[in-house]
Amino acid sequence: MAEYLRDKRILTTRPTMHADTWSALLRAAGAEVDCIPMLAINPLVEVSALQAIKNRILDFDQTDLAIFVSQNAVRYGVDWLEDYWPQLPQGPRYYAIGAATAKALLARGIPCERSGESMNSEDLLALPSLRQVAGQHVLIFRGAGGRTLIGDTLLARGAQVRYCELYQRSLPTGATDQLQDYAFTPDAITVHSGETLANLHRCIEQSGCERLLHPPLIGPSARVAKQARALGFTETHTALNAGDSAMLEALSQALV
Repeated sequence: MAEYLRDKRILTTRPTMHADTWSALLRAAGAEVDCIPMLAINPLVEVSALQAIKNRILDFDQTDLAIFVSQNAVRYGVDWLEDYWPQLPQGPRYYAIGAATAKALLARGIPCERSGESMNSEDLLALPSLRQVAGQHVLIFRGAGGRTLIGDTLLARGAQVRYCELYQRSLPTGATDQLQDYAFTPDAITVHSGETLANLHRCIEQSGCERLLHPPLIGPSARVAKQARALGFTETHTALNAGDSAMLEALSQALV
């Protein structure tokens, strides 16, 4: 696989907290790597938001199904749970979107069921144990303003759904300036989420870097690829999921 990335220049857009492992993997495969984060992730700090989180955590023993949508949801959510529940209640069953989120939960001592290889909400909802949920209490750990597909679907299946919103996503300060100063046309660009893609497109428009619409763009799903085409990116490639191995495989195939 390394030969496909030898001397290739890759522009990555991952949040700073997740960029190092991905960049190291690309460099190990022979690539030149440029990092311009297009997503910042920070815990919610407003008093009302913190009180809302605390209320959800204090009522956690009433939860039947606890769903974590990302590694960040695990990071912040389990910190809160451990603060108020040194020993977790026995009742809840735990679910994760994707292998990385499941691995993060397991690292905190919490076994869970996870979505399939495509690591998306649709796969999670297809699990047999989430088909019959009438009357069950569901708590979804996520960022502010995330997708509502899981909650809406489980609500339609008769569950009682609440959200525990822990963090917010935003465009990093200075991202547009960084892109404007970026002198290269990379061989490929990687984005790991639809929100990252939207931020990248916004910065391209604001910086006048329309040349970045044309290199191969590697994303984690058909949904993100469709979004990219609608925004004017001319060549899109879809990985099986947002995991490092799947994204690297799609990147390698795009650059053959």
